[in-house]
Formats: sequence, C-alpha cells, structure tokens
Amino acid sequence: MEQTKYLIIGNSAAAVGTIEGIRQFDTEGSILVVSAEPYHTYSRPLISYLLLGKTDSERMKYRPDDFYKDNGAECLLGKTAVKIEAHDHIVTLNSGEEIKYEKLLIATGSRPFVPDLPGIESVKNKFTFMSLDDAKALDAAVTPTSRVLILGAGLIGLKCAEGIHRKAAEITVVGRTNRILRSIIDETASDMMKSHIESKGIKFHLSDSVESLAPGKATFKSGDVIEFDILVTALGVQPNVELVKDAGGA
Repeated sequence: MEQTKYLIIGNSAAAVGTIEGIRQFDTEGSILVVSAEPYHTYSRPLISYLLLGKTDSERMKYRPDDFYKDNGAECLLGKTAVKIEAHDHIVTLNSGEEIKYEKLLIATGSRPFVPDLPGIESVKNKFTFMSLDDAKALDAAVTPTSRVLILGAGLIGLKCAEGIHRKAAEITVVGRTNRILRSIIDETASDMMKSHIESKGIKFHLSDSVESLAPGKATFKSGDVIEFDILVTALGVQPNVELVKDAGGA
C-alpha cells in the first residue's frame, strides 16, 4: 500500500487553506484530498445566488480549476472516509479502498441539524440547504405554485428564502424567537432586515415553533396551522466528529 504524506478528509475552505499552508513549508510531500462531494471546491454561501441566477457553477469555485494540479495535490472526489485506524495510519473509504498516511487532517465540517419532529417522516418534499446538492434538489422541486415553509430564521434559512423567492408562490420563514438573525445582529438591525425581506413578499412566523407535521401541514405550539408543499429545515448544524470519536480521538 503506497503511503501519502498528507491526507486531508474534506474539500472546503479548511482543506484548501491547509494545502496552501503545507506548500509554504513542504513543496514535495504528497497530498491527497478525499471528499464525499463530487465537486471542485466551491463557496457554500453562493448556493443561494446560484438559484437566483446571480452566479453559475464556474464562478462558485473557491479556487481555479488547476488549483490542485498547481499545488501537487491529488483528489478522490465522491468518496467517503468511513474508518480511521489511527495506530496503523490507515483510512478506509466507502469503496473499500485503504489509504496509508503519514499525517492526517479531518476537515469534514458539519451537516444540517434535522429535528426529530412528530410526523416529519410523513413529509415527502423536505430539504436542507447547506450544499450544492441541497440547492439543486430544492431547485428541482420548487414550482411557481409551491408554498415553501422554512424552519429557521437564521442565516441559512434566510439565504434559502433569498435563493428561491422568485421561484415559489409563497414562502414562510419560522423562527422560535421574536426576531430574525438573533445571533448575528442587534434588534434594530434585525427589524430593518425583516422589513426589507418582507418587502420581497416573504412572510415570517416568529415566537413560535412546530409541534407536529403532517403531509402538507404544520401545526404550531400556538395552535396555528400553516399549509405547505415544500419543507426546508434550516435549524443549525452538527459537527462531523464521528470519524475522530470512533478512532479514539477526544
């Protein structure tokens, strides 16, 4: 089994920065990048602009096409690391391949948090909004008659609303607190942002949370009911730490 000097699991900002950092000190050591996504590294915040038509897949790229080649890095795209044998310095992929490494960086980021709400399994058209595949799937589902319910009034939920507001008939954003973007901006700025977004035809349902879901219907703790065709959960993220934990890492 051939050994790579630097193995990087993940292919977003942290991985790209690591490649550039390594090459400042080691211009010869082999670098291998393993990524579950099948794409060249891209900017996740731009997925809403892709749906809006303000950018395209080429301009979303975080680095030029020749970035990996110019930095002497090899990529295995569309493959997932499933196990780390830390003592033997071996990573196993979902394809069964084994990679031996000298140094390992796990830069797998996070995944959307999807709440275990009563009835959520009965909702056919449900999506998250973090990756390019998420955006493509949502875009394929939304029609000019779609009523979209977005759970989460933070940055991800509002970016989603921005991306599809010209494509759907109705969008309602749900927030548990009394204002949007609570963790990012103050009350005055929040009110200004809310007014601006409402001027685009997007509705808000704040200071409330979903109690249960059924096909096409969300029932809230307040007793309110909102009907929808498409559900998007944008309630934050969970770090992808399972590889490290399973390998005995803290």
